[in-house]
Amino acid sequence: MPEDSNKTQLNIFRLYDGAFTDANGVRLTSCPEVLSELHRYWEARRGGNRFPARADIDPVDIPALLEHLLLVEVLEDPLDFRYRLVGGHIVHHAGHNIQGKTALGLMADCDKREKPVQTMAMDLGKMVSDLKEPIFAHLRYYAVAADAEKSLQALLLPLGEGDGDLNMVLAGLDYSS
Repeated sequence: MPEDSNKTQLNIFRLYDGAFTDANGVRLTSCPEVLSELHRYWEARRGGNRFPARADIDPVDIPALLEHLLLVEVLEDPLDFRYRLVGGHIVHHAGHNIQGKTALGLMADCDKREKPVQTMAMDLGKMVSDLKEPIFAHLRYYAVAADAEKSLQALLLPLGEGDGDLNMVLAGLDYSS
C-alpha cells in the first residue's frame, strides 16, 4: 500500500443556475458523457416537479447507462441507505457487489482503510437527502480491494413522491482508474 494511500479527496459541486459549481464558485468543467446523459434523463423525467418519482424512472429508457447506475433506498430512523441496484461497472471497480447492503452496515463491516470512503458515501447520501437536489462529486481514494488509487465521478439525483418527500437516490458513477 502506498504511503499516501490514506489520503482521500472529495470535491462536491451543487447545481446553481444550470451549472454544477463548487463552494468557491468554480464551475465543473469536465463531466463524463454517461453522467451528463443521466442528468438530462433525470431532468426530462422530473417535468415541472422538484425531482421525479421512482416510478418515473424506467431502466428500459437508459440501457447504455445501467452499468454505471446505483439505485439507493433512503431509510429513516436512523438515516441509512440500502443499495437496491448496483451496475456492473461499479461492481467491477469496487471489487465486490454491495446490492442489498446498507451504508451503515458497510461502514460497520469494512476494513479500517475503507472507512474514509464509506463515511464519504454516507455523507453524500445525507447531503442529497437534506438538500433534495442533485450533487456532483469527484472522489480520489485508495481502493483496498484493488490495492490501487482510484478516481471516480458521481452524480447523485433525488427521487421521491410529491415535491418534497425524497425516498430514493439515483446515482451514476464513472471510474477513470
